[in-house]
Amino acid sequence: MSDIRAIAMLRTAIGLLQGLALYLIYLAYDAEAWPATNGLVFAPLLLIALFIPLLVSQALGTLRIRTLAIWAAAATVIVGGLAVYDIWHAWPVDWQPGDPPVSRPHVLPSPHLIIALFAGLFIAHSLVTAGDMDRKFAAEYTTHFDVAWKLAVQGALAAAFTGAFWGLLRLGAGLFELINIDFFVELLQERWFAIPATALAVSAALHLTDVRAGIVRGIRTLGLSLLSWLLPLMTLIAAGFLATLAFTGVQPLWDTQFATVLLLIAFGALVVLLNAAYQDGDAEHTAPRVLRHPGSLAALVLVPLAALAGYALFLRVEQYGWTATRIYASACALVAAFYAVGYAFAAIRSQPWLKRIEQWNFYGALLTLAVLLALFSPIADPYRISVASQVARLESGAVTPEQFDFANLRWEGGRFGQAALERLKVTMDGPRADYVRDSASRALVATNRAVRRVDPDITRANVNVHPSDATLPPAFLAQDWSGVAAPACIQGLRTASCDAWLMDLDADGMDEIAILSGSLVHVFRLTDQMEWMRVGNWNLPPGCAALSAEMVAGRFATAPPDRSPWPDLEISGLRFRMRETAPPMPACAG
Repeated sequence: MSDIRAIAMLRTAIGLLQGLALYLIYLAYDAEAWPATNGLVFAPLLLIALFIPLLVSQALGTLRIRTLAIWAAAATVIVGGLAVYDIWHAWPVDWQPGDPPVSRPHVLPSPHLIIALFAGLFIAHSLVTAGDMDRKFAAEYTTHFDVAWKLAVQGALAAAFTGAFWGLLRLGAGLFELINIDFFVELLQERWFAIPATALAVSAALHLTDVRAGIVRGIRTLGLSLLSWLLPLMTLIAAGFLATLAFTGVQPLWDTQFATVLLLIAFGALVVLLNAAYQDGDAEHTAPRVLRHPGSLAALVLVPLAALAGYALFLRVEQYGWTATRIYASACALVAAFYAVGYAFAAIRSQPWLKRIEQWNFYGALLTLAVLLALFSPIADPYRISVASQVARLESGAVTPEQFDFANLRWEGGRFGQAALERLKVTMDGPRADYVRDSASRALVATNRAVRRVDPDITRANVNVHPSDATLPPAFLAQDWSGVAAPACIQGLRTASCDAWLMDLDADGMDEIAILSGSLVHVFRLTDQMEWMRVGNWNLPPGCAALSAEMVAGRFATAPPDRSPWPDLEISGLRFRMRETAPPMPACAG
């Protein structure tokens, strides 16, 4: 009992110290004072204060003191080092909205790194704890299983407890506000109270779930049992999907433009459900036969799911090159392929049922840690790889200067994008060198990127571009079309569709974009400010589908105008002048 009381006091002290540290860090950031003026110092301090106290608090009473000290020190070095690199490889300043916009040094770690640290520290902490309990590097699988799922349940319960804690505080403040006492409402808004109180609530939740291990284990068992009975349903869905592909072909899958993400999510769901059914491999917890058969099928289904995800990603990279998002997806696909091979082998060769996944899960955890370390270090930096890929496509002629997304280098290329833009600004040569140098210069000084309200992949899927080998410029896809008289197919509606042509309508050497939507042909051009603007439209007679069909078939021309800089549209002998307001139009012939 004295040990439990001592651990409770230690966890309380850690929670209070963590809350104080986070509050001081917040004060520095809010006041723009040191260390919030230097991201190489601020980001490591923030992430260390966020993660390391939680790790130490959870491990108290479980890890030996020597192991805990070594692991905490190693985790601190890793978290701090990754935070330093995360700041170093990013664009050096952030721009805050305003008139004029205000810049400040880039000091906040990226959301990608925070998510990766949550995942990586969870895996590593589970491995370290299990190894220390069994006194060997690779602990028994039952130990790994018990530690990992206990940690997952503790995390979920701690989050729920903290949410309930704040819900009750807000409820109490609301009650006092009813009688015109605003003190408690104002108190909850004070960061000096809110931050330490939250840290203390999390610390208390970790302690309560730790000393009530039996309750946690019971919740875990119940949760896994419920999840395991979803395995047949998910297996049926995945197998049915793969069987249907034999009849529909894979082209509809590629046309969605987000096949990789959905396939990997389905893959992850099957892996979780398989492990819920298998549990710790103990004979007492062996899944019933009604779950083992769909479980074996699920393990085999993982192989085509991983293959399809990888191939879908390959097609995107082959067509558009590497981006940071595709590099993250490729890392997930690599880990998925590893698990798919191991689980399929376990389904075929394991006796008892799926026994070999125990070893494969351990190796998969190590691979995941290695991949995360590579992605967030210089080894496989997505910024560096994506910038090199995109610039190589520009310099090789695979993408024209007008189609090249300079904003991607500015906003998604970090330090490497900045260096590439600086180089393109001064060294680019060729027939469109002036355009490239001007675009690079504009991107370097850009302070705001138009809010991307729609997914550009949805627009690509909606728009049928003519000729078939043409593609819409990335800047056009990235532009915010809200509040603009633009067709629905470029405003994010999945059910909308239209046809588009890239044509030099005003003979200035640069293509405009004409989009046929209903009876309107909208025309867009690129301005000197590197933004696409709608300059007008041709109005076809309403309800005359024959003219639209003629245009889609390519049987149209642009006739020289009388006075306007924009040509007339000629279809089936009828001419339509581009105007902002529809003029009297010829009657529909047929």
